[in-house]
Parts: sequence; C-alpha cells; structure tokens
Amino acid sequence: MKPIKTFLFLFIVFTLLATLSYFFPPEGIKIGSGYLRFPQLKSIYIIENDKLADISGIIEKYQVHQQDTTIENDLVDIDSDSILILSDSLTTQFHTDSIDFTDSIKTANRPLLPGSVRQKLEYPENNTQILYPFFNSLKKLKSSDDLIRILHYGDSQIEGDRISSYLRYELQKEFGGSGIGLFPAVIIKGTSISLEQELAGDWERYTMQSIRNGNIYHKRLGVLMSFSRFAPVVNQGQNMYSGEITLRKSNNTYLNTRKFKQCKVFYGFNQKPFIAELKYRDKTLDAEIIPVSQQLNTISWEIDNAIDEITISFKGEDSPDIYAIAIDDYKGIAVDNIPLRGSSGTDFTKTDILFLRSMYQKLNVKLVLMQFGVNLVPHVIDNYTYYQKQLEKQLETIKSLRQDISIVVIGVSDMSRNEGGNYVSYPNIEKIRDAQKTAAFNAGCAFWDMYEAMGGKNSMPAWVKTNPPLARPDFTHFTWKGSTAIAKMFYEALMADYNDYLRIQYEQVQLSSNENN
Repeated sequence: MKPIKTFLFLFIVFTLLATLSYFFPPEGIKIGSGYLRFPQLKSIYIIENDKLADISGIIEKYQVHQQDTTIENDLVDIDSDSILILSDSLTTQFHTDSIDFTDSIKTANRPLLPGSVRQKLEYPENNTQILYPFFNSLKKLKSSDDLIRILHYGDSQIEGDRISSYLRYELQKEFGGSGIGLFPAVIIKGTSISLEQELAGDWERYTMQSIRNGNIYHKRLGVLMSFSRFAPVVNQGQNMYSGEITLRKSNNTYLNTRKFKQCKVFYGFNQKPFIAELKYRDKTLDAEIIPVSQQLNTISWEIDNAIDEITISFKGEDSPDIYAIAIDDYKGIAVDNIPLRGSSGTDFTKTDILFLRSMYQKLNVKLVLMQFGVNLVPHVIDNYTYYQKQLEKQLETIKSLRQDISIVVIGVSDMSRNEGGNYVSYPNIEKIRDAQKTAAFNAGCAFWDMYEAMGGKNSMPAWVKTNPPLARPDFTHFTWKGSTAIAKMFYEALMADYNDYLRIQYEQVQLSSNENN
C-alpha cells in the first residue's frame, strides 16, 4: 500500500474513533447487568489539573519517612529490618508512665493541644462513656496479670497485618504484651507479613463460602470466621491423617511481635482422639493424646523466647476443627489482625452465635474494630439503608457476646475511579460512610471517619501521587506507609479519649476525697 493511502486509511479510522468517542455516553450503554463503555477522547491526553485534596498536613505529621521502614507495597522481597527503629512523635505525646488514680493527672496533663487530633472518634449523642469498659480494662492492665484482646476485623484493606501491626506495636509498648495474636492454621498467602508459616499435609480451610456451598454441615466458624482441618470433614474410614504447621519469627515486623512466649491452639468437635505434638526443628518438646471433644477446647504450650521456630504436628483418624492459633504473652494486650477478603462485615449473624459467644468469652475480648466498606463502593446505588440495617444487626450481635465489650466502627476509606482521565472519588463514598455511622450510633458504638481523616473527597489520588506513595495505583488500597499513617491517626484519636477518661476519673476521685474531708 502506498504511503498516501496508508495515511488516508489511518486518518479515516482515527476520525471515526474520535467521532464515536465524542458522542458515546460517558457513563456507557447498559447491556444486561453491565455497561458497554468506550474511551473518552480527553482520556487520551495526560491531564495534570486534577483537583486533589490537600494532604500536606498528613504528610508532614503522620508519614513514615523513607529511612524508617523499607516494607514495600507488595509485601514481598523485604530484606531490611529497619522497621524496628521506627520514629514516632506520638510515642512521647501519649506515653503513660502510670495509670493509677493518684498519678493519672500526670498523664492527663501531657501535651495534647486543642486541634492536635486530626480526626476524633465520634459517639452517639456525644456519649464518650461508650468506650469506658475498654478504657477500664486498659487502666487495670499494668497492675494485673490479665491478657485482653482487640479483634481488628476488616476487608482487604488490612491484609498483610496493615494498620493492625502499628496499633499492636504502640498498645503493647504502652500496656504490655507481645506476639502476633490470633491467626488461622491456614494463612492465605499475602495476608500476613508478621509471621512465616509453612504447611505439610492435606490442609483445608473452611469459610462462610463453605457454608453457602454446603461443604460443611454446621456454622461454627469462630472469631476468625474460618476453621481448618488436616482430615476430611466427612471421614467414614479408618485412615490415618497428619498435618504440620511450622511457624517462624518474621524479620519484617516489630520486635514485640516476634516474641514467642506461649502458643495456644483453639480446637474442637473431633470425633476421634488425635495426637498433638510441639517440635523445635527435629526435637519433640511436648506430645499429648487429645480425647474426643464436642466443644471448644485449648491446647497450651509455654515457649522459650529464645526459640525462633516451632512446628505443631497433628496425627489421627479424624481432625478437630482448628479455629485459631495464638502466639501471645501471658498478660497485656493482644491485637488480632482478621482480614476477611471480599466481605462487607455482614456475615457474623450467619454463623453459630452460641459458639461465637463461647470463643469471645474464652479469649477475653474487650474491643472490636470493624473496618469494612471498600467492597460496596464499586456497586453504586442511591440508598444504603439496607446496608445500614445489616451492619447494625452485626454490631448488636457482637455487643451481645460479652457484657463489657466495646466496638469502634472505622468508616470506609476514599476510593477513586477514572472519569475522563481524572481519578475522582466514587459518588457513593459519603453515603456508605453515613450508613456506617448511623449503624454504629444506633448500636451504641463509637465511629471513626477514615474518609475525613484521609482528607475527604478526592483524597485517594493525592495519597497515590505523593512521594513516596501512601496508596497503591489501584486507587483503593494503602501502601505500608499509608496504612501506618492511618494507624497513627486512629491511635492518636483513641489515646486522646483515653487520656480524657483518665482525667475525668482522677477529677471524680479528687472531688469525692474533698467531700469526705
């Protein structure tokens, strides 16, 4: 073909495509349950005038600087341990040497300037006493031998122990405790960097989807919303089955997380006895024959902190349902990272509530963080009242599991989509956020607005484009640095209200003392 003909052909093609792009509806043409879209002409060009939210204050105050950590966005190939020297100005601001009544005024008067908390916790009718049961537990920790738990539920936004790990680091540093906390026997690859796990045997993991698919005959999922087995659910033969779980300390997390002081296995409902064995490399440290069980039970082992690796070995004709393994201290705080990929946080009531209650009681759960929402965002509708009612039911159910439990709902983060070459916030973000806040308030829970903490509308593109990035190019998920910034803001808000609680407690004691004199 002659050059002039090639040029004319290409010119006609591009003209037709440009014309089609100009007249094609930007929102697309609905076909069945989906949409047929065509690129807009202006999206071909790089547009530099995005209207981004101003996050300069966040970068200045909360960002983890390059020298502080080398944990990368994809959470793999990490070869540095510099996270251990994390520098954090909040440590001094909220440090509490003593939480006795007589000394709590020292804590209450630590520097906490008006407006220093970027995004405060919100309460129904400003009733801050909603978190007092949890604050009471915190206050007693340094003078007791209690181990209390914080369950951090969330969607893929918290996978990789993001957000949870920093909260765990600060809380354990302040109130005691060590270890990663609860995790499933079968960890989904990429969902935790705080512990290295290696499996041997025919392990299977069962979740809410297993209930929906009819793959299991009961609804006992426990606090992790899953359980694992090394033998089939239905086993009519007399075959022997075995499974091993090797756990190694991770070099990519905080020092307090790496301490192996005690290991617990939460199991139950095995139809036949099985052998549980604790090994250190090729050396057996302990072995037990576990009898038939029709309830939640615990196997506990004390671990020498010098050990950097343990193997838990199981063998038997039937497997128990293994609901969780815990690497904990004997006292202090355990913060459990529980990512539920694809979830909107509305499945708790679809499980066995009596069993869930028994596990909450055994674990001494004092605080639940509920962080969901990003899975709803792509499905844009006008009204989210249905979600508000569903979430409210979940919160009320979780509150009923223990009399002294507190809940904080962490609102949906900003999330962006491409509109004509610009990444802008989904139009339903604030509606989902408002539904979450209403559900939290109606259920008597606290609420923390992550969307506003990020900077509000069109903040996600700013988080993506800052250097180094605080969010990933999918305009949905945080990088490690971004998740740490979010965790710092939330911890700041939580400790600010804890300081207020201490001050009020002290003032009440002083007032009572003056009246008696």
